[in-house]
Amino acid sequence: MKKKKHTLLWQIEQGEHLQPSYLLGTVHAKCEEAFINIGEWCAHLDMCTHFAAEIDLDNPNNQNWINEAQLPAGQILEQLIPEKKYHKLRKIIRKASGLDINHFQQFLPIVICQFVQEQLMPSEMPYTLDQYLWDYARRQGKKNSGLESAEEQLQVIKKIPLERQLKDLLYLGKNISRERRELFKMIELYAAGDYQSLFKSAKKSIGNSRRVMLYDRNEIMAARILELIPENSAFFAIGAAHLGGQKGVLRLLKQAGAKVKPVVLKGHS
Repeated sequence: MKKKKHTLLWQIEQGEHLQPSYLLGTVHAKCEEAFINIGEWCAHLDMCTHFAAEIDLDNPNNQNWINEAQLPAGQILEQLIPEKKYHKLRKIIRKASGLDINHFQQFLPIVICQFVQEQLMPSEMPYTLDQYLWDYARRQGKKNSGLESAEEQLQVIKKIPLERQLKDLLYLGKNISRERRELFKMIELYAAGDYQSLFKSAKKSIGNSRRVMLYDRNEIMAARILELIPENSAFFAIGAAHLGGQKGVLRLLKQAGAKVKPVVLKGHS
């Protein structure tokens, strides 16, 4: 990949709409590297009238997914994993991340994996990049919205077979040091703007779930971006792993006739 395409910010133009829109690949993290070009990103957001994240972060119904992302009634995690394996898993995760999985007995394993991964990553900032951009757009008087609903994201999670989720959680426990290294590598790739490598890493890590977790969602987000840009100068912020690949959002936008080109930044803010 050419170095000039090591970027996370893209300009989108479609039809006769003169004012361009922008698409930023984000990382759902609180590390300093996530904010490496925040000044220039916000400068481009300032030029837009609309801001759209993956979901509407102000929607009070977002909290409902926590109550829904749980095991079937009557089941708890400890019942689904052999006793010795469960206690070993609990010990490893608590030591590495500070989380006690006993407190998350009713949650789907995929959600527990997400909680653990969040704790394994650096957390120098008080908020994620997505939340910062959302709040910034609000302060600037932009119209905010989400490309997906929390309910749609919940349905994605529920499509992953429980057996696969349990397997992934046990794998995380056995390879937690490796997982930490992979997360730090992801942060390095993000700081370098290498969205294609981020896509490849995500595709590999989710294995057979890539259709549900990546490709199907890419189609939804690309379609909704195309719905918004004819009437708005919009700034979109979605996970960087959704940008790259033959079925990525960038390719889908181009296939739909939109002009998409990388934004060359002056330097790190």
